[in-house]
Amino acid sequence: MSLITVLAVGGTGESHPDDRRTEVSGLLREVTDALDGRFVARWVGYPASYGPVAVGGLSYRQSTEVGVRRVIEAVAEAGGPVMLIGYSQGCTVIREVLGHVAAGRLAADAIAAVGLISDPEQPEGAVPGCRGHGVAGSGPAIPDSIPVLWVGHPDDMICNASDDSFVRDVADLTRWMSLRDPCSWLRKLWELLRNNSFQNATKTRLGFRQWRTDLRRLRTALLEVLGYLPPRLAWRGVRLSNPRGGRHVAYASEPLDAGGLTGCQVLAQWIQVQATFGAARAVSPAA
Repeated sequence: MSLITVLAVGGTGESHPDDRRTEVSGLLREVTDALDGRFVARWVGYPASYGPVAVGGLSYRQSTEVGVRRVIEAVAEAGGPVMLIGYSQGCTVIREVLGHVAAGRLAADAIAAVGLISDPEQPEGAVPGCRGHGVAGSGPAIPDSIPVLWVGHPDDMICNASDDSFVRDVADLTRWMSLRDPCSWLRKLWELLRNNSFQNATKTRLGFRQWRTDLRRLRTALLEVLGYLPPRLAWRGVRLSNPRGGRHVAYASEPLDAGGLTGCQVLAQWIQVQATFGAARAVSPAA
């Protein structure tokens, strides 16, 4: 029986433009280290940048495009069954690859299964307890022939922002943010503003009733941001505790389900079940 290749695509800051490592790094290592001998894991390096936030300076969108090309190359080189796993921005890369499959530009049988931890394009209802959806919007189509497991935390705004969250506007405005290529960023900003193509375009209007709604939205956005920030904050010698914090990075260290498994352990178990019983011809929600 052929070994199953698990291609791991990390989140923002976990890789860099010249990353040619093969050993899995970052949060997803907690997934691949838990797999049995039927699997061989390989890291897929890409810029993993968000404008000036990480090494390289490429915009989130440009970084994702490079990642898509490298994943497709890695799938072709695997020479056997392949599963894809991603974390955060890595999920966006994989979702774009699945979009290529749905559009017929990549063979559907090239990918056996997909696992996504904190997908910025997580669909509504994909994870029990998550009433919102990914902060970046709906994302590309997913082929019915490839089983997908989403792993997310209700307090992680990256995968579970509220429907009308102000954080969505920030995501829209910064998708092309790049100090390396500011002209492209300004051009994309102008297109966004001119076409009013924000995710929240239909939910924002002038009027007193809207102001009252916006106060609620501001409070919700504050709570969402606190969940994203670290549990302990420090600024100019002042240290603050943030009990809500760290939700986006806790998938390898904190229990996520009733059985006490972390998000990474949940995904590792699911991958092994897929290998044992074969990929079900349906998109699977997280248990």
